[in-house]
Amino acid sequence: MEVLHILFLSIIQGLTEFLPISSSAHLIITSSILGQDTQSITVDIFAHGGSLFAVIIYFREELADAFKDYKFSSIDSFLNKLLLGSFPILIIGFFFRDFISENLRTLDIIAISTIFFGILLWVADKRLKDQTSHDSVTIKHAFFIGLAQCLALIPGTSRSAITIICALFLSYSRTIASKFAFMLAIPTLGIIFLSEVVNLRFSPLEINWLDILLVSTFSFLSSYFCIGVFLNLIERIGFTPFVIYRVLLGAFLLFLAY
Repeated sequence: MEVLHILFLSIIQGLTEFLPISSSAHLIITSSILGQDTQSITVDIFAHGGSLFAVIIYFREELADAFKDYKFSSIDSFLNKLLLGSFPILIIGFFFRDFISENLRTLDIIAISTIFFGILLWVADKRLKDQTSHDSVTIKHAFFIGLAQCLALIPGTSRSAITIICALFLSYSRTIASKFAFMLAIPTLGIIFLSEVVNLRFSPLEINWLDILLVSTFSFLSSYFCIGVFLNLIERIGFTPFVIYRVLLGAFLLFLAY
């Protein structure tokens, strides 16, 4: 792959993985614009690996405290909440991966889900004004957020968007909802990344290690930057700018599709 191609796709992945605008939709759209039907293994796997490493580094202090205080038998353990929230999408994704890949990665579905979940994000954000915010995510709510995360298997939904939407409806603040959504990516992306890396061992395709280094680095840097800026601004700007972007993008995609 050309360096500029790798740079472009990696930055798109890094920025959209944590913004509530759907990384899968943007990667599909970008590849179509660049004349590729599917992402290369390098971009598809190691761009997500870069994003995974970025969120681990960004929340390293919170994770260190969570590991230090971890008790397997404690329902209040933050790590148990993350693990419980990750189980639903891993199970559903395992059984329906081929169906989703073959039937749902279409332009019209991406467009409709982009608009629908954008409007739902707006509703959840506006509803928050009349609610009393919780201080931390409970184990029960972590499971509900994990169930909602399964909808992210539909291209155009956005994993971060749907988990934030669910957390907002459960009366969590924008910051707490966003932080939990981002940290929930760690076990989810981690398990998916490791399984895909294992599958590479059985792939007949040749691996370009320079491409892997470049895509991981660019994705890491853009993801880390995105997390920091997003969390510093979200309480002030709210989700309305992302809602407007999603609706406009979805409308444009519908125009292209029909």
